[in-house]
Amino acid sequence: MCDLEADVPTICAAHEIEPARFLDSVESLVTLAEEGILDVENGFIRVRPEHRFVVRAVAAAFDAFLANR
Repeated sequence: MCDLEADVPTICAAHEIEPARFLDSVESLVTLAEEGILDVENGFIRVRPEHRFVVRAVAAAFDAFLANR
C-alpha cells in the first residue's frame, strides 16, 4: 500500500495463501469505491492519489487484529 496499490492475488501467491480469504475483505471497501476514493478490479486495489490520506483505512480492511476487536 506504500504505492497506493496492492495486487492481492499476486501477494497471496507469493505467500502461498488462498486469495479468497483476503478478497472477501475487499467487500468492506465497496463504500470507498462507490465514493471514488479507490478502485477495485480483479483483486487489484488502487487508492486514488488525491485520497492517499485514507490509505490506512484501506489497509485496515485486511488487518486481522482489527477484525477481531
